[in-house]
Amino acid sequence: MSNVSTEQRLRLVQQVRSRYNENRYDMYNRERILYGRASYPEELEPGDQAVAGMGPMDPSMPVSTFRLRLLLAVLLFAAVVAMDINQINVSGVTAEKIIEAISMDYEDKIDEWVAAFSLGK
Repeated sequence: MSNVSTEQRLRLVQQVRSRYNENRYDMYNRERILYGRASYPEELEPGDQAVAGMGPMDPSMPVSTFRLRLLLAVLLFAAVVAMDINQINVSGVTAEKIIEAISMDYEDKIDEWVAAFSLGK
């Protein structure tokens, strides 16, 4: 490869980048056709040099609710701990009842439901 000129190397790099962008554009179109949405937040054009995730956010992309669910779980945990420490009773529900319901083994009930459902067909 020592006899390859700088201009030839430059053309090779441009060709590889062009092929990469064409492949990304094709995948984007396939996903849009199959799933009705894009995996990249920016609109791609053939020959674009855009990097995935660096463009403006697409409003049609789904929003993750993980942080909200995590915050809600932490708040509920803190509420149960506060109920337990202060012996608070909310509408007849105590922290002990909540802990008992969480730690209850539902495996037998689930097995019954599955058996009833499979016999029902």
